[in-house]
Amino acid sequence: MEIRIISDIKQFKQIQYDWNILFNLGGYSVFQSFEFNYYSWKTELSKNKQNILCIIEVRSKDILSAIFPLYIDSRKRLRFLNDKHADFCDFLINDYCDFDMILSYARKKRLYNSVHFINLKDDSFVYNFYKKRDVNNGFIKDSVKYSDLVLSEGSFPDNYDKYKSKNKSVFRRVKRKNNNKSHYLLSKDKDDFPIMEVNVLKERMIKLGLRSPNFLDNNRLILLEKLFNSDKLIISIIRQDMKIHAISFILKNSDNYLFWISLFDNSQMIHIYNYILFMEAVSGNNKVQISFGRGDYDYKITNFKPDVKQLFAIFIFINQFDKVIFWFFDKMSNIIKPIYKSILR
Repeated sequence: MEIRIISDIKQFKQIQYDWNILFNLGGYSVFQSFEFNYYSWKTELSKNKQNILCIIEVRSKDILSAIFPLYIDSRKRLRFLNDKHADFCDFLINDYCDFDMILSYARKKRLYNSVHFINLKDDSFVYNFYKKRDVNNGFIKDSVKYSDLVLSEGSFPDNYDKYKSKNKSVFRRVKRKNNNKSHYLLSKDKDDFPIMEVNVLKERMIKLGLRSPNFLDNNRLILLEKLFNSDKLIISIIRQDMKIHAISFILKNSDNYLFWISLFDNSQMIHIYNYILFMEAVSGNNKVQISFGRGDYDYKITNFKPDVKQLFAIFIFINQFDKVIFWFFDKMSNIIKPIYKSILR
């Protein structure tokens, strides 16, 4: 077994072919794709010069058997690339790897003080590696929830058996309220990335107080455009005449779709309307999986009745003292955050 740490963008680009082979062998999400990780580093994370690229590549007889898409942040934490915005994190693996040994090797080569792996599904490699053993100077915790559903081929909403007459009635009402608006699906094969429309709707959301002033900064927009032009992202748009009312950026991998980032104005139920028309469009001739990503928000659960599942996080420290300090402040944060949010309301 040969282990190599990739620490510059040129080396990163050189493993694209092998990365894609490994990606296509597993049932990974777009967040494990070469394009998502490469452009996340190039357009966003590399702008902070204190971040250090730390992709771990494992080869057996010159065949790539594992990729660990990681970096070390300014606080010396080993993390998944763009984990803050990747709904699901994991390694790409085609053969068993002893990750404790690989972590030890990486720490000798690239000094870090702690490991922070977040947004882990229960079937992810890293979660299953650690859940069966004691995490020395670390711990595993429940994180946020995520939700998804599978639509059979057919007419939405009749192609999902959890929908009762009440749910279908809501969908019909939403469509009636917005039937003067048009729906468009944009893809790289026939469309340009709609940067002007995105910026106009983004600024409208900020002025309405629906998003903070730093929402969708230039680096994030570049990442979205790169993913669109790499055919990893499609765009669902609601328009009336020349005015854009809603835009959803949807990551796609085969027949799996994930609602990632959405923009919308204050038109009544326009966000839900965009979701409904997208699900109608993609499930008419195919069985598809629809993911609503992280967060068990009421509008997702009440309207679309997806299956709600748990994500996990793993934290590992160089000593017991650091573990206890982090654990304490994490617990305090979990107490204070709900209080702060209730005050803001």
